[in-house]
Amino acid sequence: FLPRLFRVKSLMQGHGLEWQRTKYSPIQQKILKFMEMVTAHTNQHLIMCSAVQVKYFKDTYKKDSITIPTAVHLPSSAGKNDNAVLEKFGLQSRKYFLFMARLVQDKNPDYLIEGFKACQYGNMKLVIAGSNDSNPEYVKKLHEISAGNDNIVFTGAIYGDEKDAILRNAYVFCIPSTIEGLSIVLLEAMSYKLPVIASDIDANHELLDDNAIWVKPENIEDISNAIEYCLCNQELIENYTLNNYRKVVEYYTWDKVAKKYVEYLKGLGVN
Repeated sequence: FLPRLFRVKSLMQGHGLEWQRTKYSPIQQKILKFMEMVTAHTNQHLIMCSAVQVKYFKDTYKKDSITIPTAVHLPSSAGKNDNAVLEKFGLQSRKYFLFMARLVQDKNPDYLIEGFKACQYGNMKLVIAGSNDSNPEYVKKLHEISAGNDNIVFTGAIYGDEKDAILRNAYVFCIPSTIEGLSIVLLEAMSYKLPVIASDIDANHELLDDNAIWVKPENIEDISNAIEYCLCNQELIENYTLNNYRKVVEYYTWDKVAKKYVEYLKGLGVN
């Protein structure tokens, strides 16, 4: 309320409905929901990273907002250190499914691991790339349910050339989340022309349209069936990738998104 008190323009950007996340206790969720209500009513201007959130703020708070999404840089066509990175983690190009995110419950890496273990995956591996220093017990649980299976590989958090190589050489990207705002790593996977197994939630549909293999959130059987489908239908799932790549190029590069920010701020009288 302070900017408005002094007649300073205020702008809030929303990246997700945080109170929905399972990592928070019921009391924390109520506090976050209250904070959301306060910010919705005290900020003059609202930007959301997805159309799903724009609709939510309109339906819940009768507040108009616009969508300016998150963005990514398009990857280079080849990596200098791909072989060294793959060798480091015991991987082969196009021989692994990839999960890359914070290791938290609402991203559902545990369901993905169980789904992978339950299917006929042959010589394929599942790579779990990510970390969570704030909840080591959950990370420990993931390692425990993967114990004894050499086809499940934990890389920890990866950045730079390692992240680039792991994305470029994956067979399929997996995003089985229960909740998403507008996933940056999903945009990255789309920019690398990876087929996608995705949870059937609005935020994922907004990016992928129909160009994914859809699974019900928190459903081990669905995930297992999707993995086997990908293994048996390589040509079909790769047909999705070009449309996804084109969508990133058209709407989600930093050049396009930065231009939207500049135009919006100019419309507010900001020079």
